Amino acid sequence: MKFLFLSTHAFLPTTRKTSVHFVSEALAARGHEVETISVGFSALSYFKKKNVYRLLAQSQKNRFVERAPRYRSACYMPPLHAFSSGNAMLDVAMAPMFSLYGNTIPAFMREAIRRADVVVIESGTAVAFFKAVRRINPSAKTLYFVRDRLDTVGASVHLQKIERLSAAQFDHIIVPSRHIAETFGALPQVEIIPQGIDKQAFDASTVSPYAPGTINAVSVGNMLFDRDAVVAMAKSAPHVTFHLFGEGIPDDLPENAKVYGERPFSDIIAYIKFAHFGVAPYRLTERELYLIESSLKLRQYSYCALPVLAPSLMACAFPNIIGYSLTGETDWAEKINTAATMPHLPEWKDGILSWDEIAERFAQSVDAH
Repeated sequence: MKFLFLSTHAFLPTTRKTSVHFVSEALAARGHEVETISVGFSALSYFKKKNVYRLLAQSQKNRFVERAPRYRSACYMPPLHAFSSGNAMLDVAMAPMFSLYGNTIPAFMREAIRRADVVVIESGTAVAFFKAVRRINPSAKTLYFVRDRLDTVGASVHLQKIERLSAAQFDHIIVPSRHIAETFGALPQVEIIPQGIDKQAFDASTVSPYAPGTINAVSVGNMLFDRDAVVAMAKSAPHVTFHLFGEGIPDDLPENAKVYGERPFSDIIAYIKFAHFGVAPYRLTERELYLIESSLKLRQYSYCALPVLAPSLMACAFPNIIGYSLTGETDWAEKINTAATMPHLPEWKDGILSWDEIAERFAQSVDAH
């Protein structure tokens, strides 16, 4: 099959990987033809993601480049693009721009849509292109690849409206969590396929990046990042070094908290595998409990048999989670000591699937619909 993925993520060797990268790469490895188009970029992106913008503009601006056998990536990069601002008044003004943006399709993108058997639209800005995809290639199957709730990630009200109006028209909707599935009501085309793990990469990692005799914790990702919790952890355990990976994580933290910014996934693997424990510092409410099932880092930590410090709302998710209170936690030192000294049990990885297994389910689901 020929798959086309529309996603707000950059497909570059130097940026972080999310599930859309792993699934699309695994499909290509299984023999499918895969193309990806990054959307949500323009000259405006220079001011927010300078390095990513430069790399995309140099290699993928409105054209495809081959990144692996059967795998090509491009970036749709007009002078301006519609975006979610987090400002209610600006988001109202942005609504007509989303309509214009989602229906202004350049030639290279139009051709990619036409040759696709399946167009995979990832939740986020890419949903603005749904109507154009159906118009350009009505015979292609459309698959909505939902990774997060749009209200959780701060998507504009207009994008949330497009999702509500379009959901029933997708041929298939894949979600990583029962909680997210419930937001689509009783739509019969919704299927839960969990997140996966790059097992080969973790298994191949054999060299620790940490100095002998040191105690190290790792946190990967910036979603709902709880700075106050990390500060409290670091202050309560000055003998532990906290290694924090993710774009936009503040660096005004205690000295034993090291901020690395966004790094390639390959650079982070050893930091996860050889840590004493993982940290999932989500500032979440009941609305974000879908992260119990969909959080990539929780699976990565578990596959590496790491104890995990996470909000107590998530404590029921995995047996290796040590829960802490999001408000007024008074026992940080004891919880960190528990995490740092708890045995690393191999059974914590039971049931975690590889991305190849996820891609197999993904392709089977497309065939079945």
